[in-house]
Amino acid sequence: MEIEELQATWNQISEELEKQKKLTNEIILKMTHQNYKDKLNKIAIPEKISAVFTYVFAAILLLRFYELDTLPLQICGVITLAILIVLPYFSLKYLSDMQNLNVSQLSYKESIVKHEKSKQRYQRFLKFTVYAGFVLMLIIIPVASKIFNGDDIFTKPQGNFWYWFLPLGLVFYYLFTRKIIGCYDSNIKKAGMILKELE
Repeated sequence: MEIEELQATWNQISEELEKQKKLTNEIILKMTHQNYKDKLNKIAIPEKISAVFTYVFAAILLLRFYELDTLPLQICGVITLAILIVLPYFSLKYLSDMQNLNVSQLSYKESIVKHEKSKQRYQRFLKFTVYAGFVLMLIIIPVASKIFNGDDIFTKPQGNFWYWFLPLGLVFYYLFTRKIIGCYDSNIKKAGMILKELE
């Protein structure tokens, strides 16, 4: 009789330990997922804020597009609108794909593979945005000048504006994008390290 009681107690303890282990694993996975999302939020929050400003400017440009009354201004306006609308959309989409990686539903290997694919896609996109941003920096000047000041810099040259703007703009843009991409890469790498700690 005592052996049967001992076995029953042992089975009960084993079941409770198994439940506890399962609960601990679930808590660890939830904490890992939250830490992973927190790292990516350091990118996503500034991206969301900048997307709001970008879309506001795009809306203003769209509402006042009729003021772009020459072909060069209209071409610059269309390209500006395309960049302002498309880049934030894809940036937020790719970030969302990374953030929605649910480690509790995937195996360790699947999580790492999915993160790496999302990371590579986002980094390729970032490289593209550097080039698109440079184009935007150049073509937004005539558009903004016409919409906000009424000046068409294609018909009324602005003196030495391009001689000092281009070199200074290039230096500033290079330093700015280098800093931003370095920060983004660092946070994406840290998010990947959080996943690798699950092993």
